[in-house]
Amino acid sequence: MQKLITATGKEFKIDWCGPSTIDFALRFEVVESTMAEILATFINSEETAELTHVFDEHETIFRGYTKFRGVDMKPGGSIVVALMEETT
Repeated sequence: MQKLITATGKEFKIDWCGPSTIDFALRFEVVESTMAEILATFINSEETAELTHVFDEHETIFRGYTKFRGVDMKPGGSIVVALMEETT
């Protein structure tokens, strides 16, 4: 099982997670969650300041992806979220 944990400890079940080598956005596919919950969480930069991707026993921490880029709802109901790093 994979999950994503936000900076404040909210947990989301996901199918995959990773940064794009094309546009450098961090993308992940959330399952079993509502659009309202996803939007409320991932537009909040305090929640996304640190994201922990847990895959079995392995953890990867992503920091600085605080700029909400958008979501895409897939036909099966899962939602792909895209976040960008803030640039100064």
